[in-house]
Amino acid sequence: MLRKNFFKTISWCLLVSIILVTMVSTIEKADKYLSYDDYFETDVFKSDYYDFLNILGPIELNTIDEVDKENLKRLISISPTQISDFRNSKGSLSEQLNHIQAKYDQRITEAKASNNEIVTKALTQERDQKVEEIQKIFLDDDYVKEKIKAKMEDSIDLYVKDLKSRYNNLHSEYSYFAYELTNVETGETFSNGKFLEKAAFVKEYNSENGYLSADKVLKYINGHEVNGYEVVDQLVGTSILQHEGKITIPISNALSMDNFQYFKKEKLILLVFIATGIVSLFMILFLFRFQKSWFLINKSIRILLEKWPLEIPVLLLLTNALFIYLVSFILMQDYFRHFRYGYFRDILSTLCYQLVLVGSIWIGVYLIVWIIEEMKDKPAFSMKIKKSFTVKLLHSMKMNLFKVPSVIKDVFFKTSLGFQVFVILVIIFFWGFITMFVVLDNEDLISIYSIGVISIGIPTVFLLFKKIAYLNRLIITTEKMVEGKLLEPIPVKGNSAIAKHAANLNQLRVGFKASITEQAKSERLKTELITNVSHDLRTPLTSIITYTDLLKNPKLAEEVRSQYVKILERKSHRMKTLIEDLFEVSKMASGSLELHKQEVDLTQLLQQVLGEHQDEMSESNTEFRINTPAEPIMANVDGQRWWRVLDNLIVNAMKYSLQGTRVYVSLKHENGQAEFVIKNVTKYELGENINELLERFKRADTSRHTEGSGLGLAIAQSIVDLHGGLLKIDLDGDLFKVTVQIQASTTYWNKD
Repeated sequence: MLRKNFFKTISWCLLVSIILVTMVSTIEKADKYLSYDDYFETDVFKSDYYDFLNILGPIELNTIDEVDKENLKRLISISPTQISDFRNSKGSLSEQLNHIQAKYDQRITEAKASNNEIVTKALTQERDQKVEEIQKIFLDDDYVKEKIKAKMEDSIDLYVKDLKSRYNNLHSEYSYFAYELTNVETGETFSNGKFLEKAAFVKEYNSENGYLSADKVLKYINGHEVNGYEVVDQLVGTSILQHEGKITIPISNALSMDNFQYFKKEKLILLVFIATGIVSLFMILFLFRFQKSWFLINKSIRILLEKWPLEIPVLLLLTNALFIYLVSFILMQDYFRHFRYGYFRDILSTLCYQLVLVGSIWIGVYLIVWIIEEMKDKPAFSMKIKKSFTVKLLHSMKMNLFKVPSVIKDVFFKTSLGFQVFVILVIIFFWGFITMFVVLDNEDLISIYSIGVISIGIPTVFLLFKKIAYLNRLIITTEKMVEGKLLEPIPVKGNSAIAKHAANLNQLRVGFKASITEQAKSERLKTELITNVSHDLRTPLTSIITYTDLLKNPKLAEEVRSQYVKILERKSHRMKTLIEDLFEVSKMASGSLELHKQEVDLTQLLQQVLGEHQDEMSESNTEFRINTPAEPIMANVDGQRWWRVLDNLIVNAMKYSLQGTRVYVSLKHENGQAEFVIKNVTKYELGENINELLERFKRADTSRHTEGSGLGLAIAQSIVDLHGGLLKIDLDGDLFKVTVQIQASTTYWNKD
């Protein structure tokens, strides 16, 4: 079968290879050669023509001779700005003098050290000359003008010299151009070459088509600056020379142009290739039609392919396709080179490439036929897919495939922010891609593109920068918060994730500020606690020590001794009470105090407390007005602790009430709450911050003449808080009011 169809198979593959080379040639060269009728329409010639016009004006049409050169030198004028720039080109006077001094001092010192008087003298003279030169430049304007003028004259000489050398190059490098041009203003005519011969290219300049605008000064040629052109350009001015006439390329000159001949040959070769490709395609379609049986051969190869994983034949097919394209490209270049230059001595290597291409096509077609045949047996092909390496790899990565990767999950955790970033990136990406596409290939779409940029592109970039600026502000605020600096609240703009984060930061800022305030307050209270405790404990302790020493005197009278013992007893009780109060407050603050709650009659409890202090209230120069309900008010409290609350408040009122005033004590049931209120006129001015009275060791008597511990209200506050009640203080001038509320259980009415 192989021998019988060998000629047909090879012929078919050869024709396909010719078609492929034709396709590659058309893709690579059609835009350069088929788009133009002749060489003089190409971009290559237009660039060459522009370069010719660029040097024609300054070198031929407006050349500067020796007379013009001297006239230009007479036009030189030096401005004060030029003088100043020249003086300061290497720095100020002091900088230049310091530089010269530093440059020569070391060398002079070394010469002196080696006792070389000749070198020392020469260096000193050279230094002094340069210093004198610099000083003269900064002091003498005329001297500076002469130096600048000499430098500008040198630039003019260099330009004219360079222009003369370019003149010969103009007529040698661009010898194929012929022209006859007349200056519109002066009537001077310039001509060169075989102007009257039949031309392959003609460009006319007149009032209808437009005059030839020729520059007066040659600035650049072949990408390099012309020496001294800046000075000449400054003196000549910006006026443009206008010429009329013709620039042509005679046919005889065109035939000698390498680029012209190159274009004709390349275009002809391309047309031949296209014709050959069309003929080859015709033969494939009608003479050597493809038959699948040509490639259903060689069982050993088929068995080998069936043993391999499916990825290997597919990978071979893709690699072979790339290889076919590369070989087709190389062959295209070889064929064009052979036909263009006649290098047929390398035909052997070209034939080798051609055979390789034919073989690669045969392998590619064989693999395609084999895959198609395998796909017909769907169960077997499905099993082959399941056993493929790719499917096994995907199966092992199943969890990662069906679950969003952690990175993407983090990005889109806040959907709005992640979606916004994604959309912005997509817009920017396609914006850049479309920009490149429009600029390079489709300038006609500039107007539509501009509308898109204004309506979509610029707003997107503005939004991106706005988001970044907002995010940066949040980051800076966070850093400042870490440093302990609390700035102004961040404006919350919109409902985006960043805006919500700003709101969270504002809340954190408020909490942080409150925490700092509370911390400062705690530190202050700690200091006061230490100071007050030491003072309140030291006072009775000092008295105890003093009177104990006095009691040691055996000659002490019994009456005096008895008084001292009473003082010791009073001070000891004072110290005991203070320590007990301190321990109790500490227990409450640490949460280690246990409550033993039960149903307690608050009315009866209040009456007991008042009865306990009846004698003290009678002796105090204040009048107590008591208002309690006739029926019991029950509450679930620790009776002993609640007794302490009432006791502390009543004792506090007796100690700190102004003499001759009234103290109002009331207990009532209202809206399910048992409410105890005590009001008195204070003996001392309390100020505005009355909440400080609830703090430990805080007294209304700031001079601490009374014997209170300063813990009464603090203990009451803590006990009420442990019961879930409310203790609040109100102050109206000197009227001091304490209100205590606790949830009442059941109210028993006295029905008698």
